[in-house]
Amino acid sequence: MTIKEALESAEIEPLDAEILLSSILEKPREYIIAHNDNELSMEELLTWSEFHQRRLDKEPIAYITGTKEFYGKQFLVNSNVLIPRPATEILVDLALDFLHTEKAEVRDSDTGIIAIAVPMGDMTDVQSVVDVGTGSGCIAITIKMQRPDLDVYATDISPEAINIAKLNADKYVVKIYNTEGSLLETLKNMRDPFIVVSNPPYIPEDEKLMKDVVNYEPHLALFSGKDGGDLLRELIHQAIAHPLCKGIVVECKKEHRSLFEKIQRST
Repeated sequence: MTIKEALESAEIEPLDAEILLSSILEKPREYIIAHNDNELSMEELLTWSEFHQRRLDKEPIAYITGTKEFYGKQFLVNSNVLIPRPATEILVDLALDFLHTEKAEVRDSDTGIIAIAVPMGDMTDVQSVVDVGTGSGCIAITIKMQRPDLDVYATDISPEAINIAKLNADKYVVKIYNTEGSLLETLKNMRDPFIVVSNPPYIPEDEKLMKDVVNYEPHLALFSGKDGGDLLRELIHQAIAHPLCKGIVVECKKEHRSLFEKIQRST
């Protein structure tokens, strides 16, 4: 079977088929299109058959190929971590700007989704960033690559997620302090001022999602109580209580914006 025949016989979206074949052949999509008369080997055909069926079953492309692009870099992912999304790049941009401006700001990042930054004290001496709920590590690693001078910490309650974050840090040869634990509980001995950056679970537990999300992505990283704000409230509470936390930058739903008024009242 040629590449062209595989593409023409596919029962999935043409773009999905091109991406999967590109992954199998370890070639860019442009190669797939330009060399579609090339014959696939038996091993490639077997992998194609497996990938094709997994996509028919609505498994996300990123989990099938094992990678997802974020901020121009390819990150390793599996079903233990949330798939990085373009909207979260806005969170990274805001965090990097916030370290300079030290000003409260809200940015739209997707339909009904915002990135919000709120200062909690003097940020003049802040040289540390804590990525809470790091998942694949894409946020922490991207910030470290953009600001090598910073000390970047990554925490997650899932040991499997921490392992993926470590693999991605090794891949890009960046030093990230990865620790397993819930929210800020691993920072009790922190001695330097820091800001929190987080893309926590913020989806209401009864909200309907697409099958390729709800059936495959970790619910621990998606849902958080009746209104989606349970973990956000606890994160904000812990951030206020920590004497060295000087600011917080979070991705959340627009309706969660009011939760951050508590920070502004307490600082």
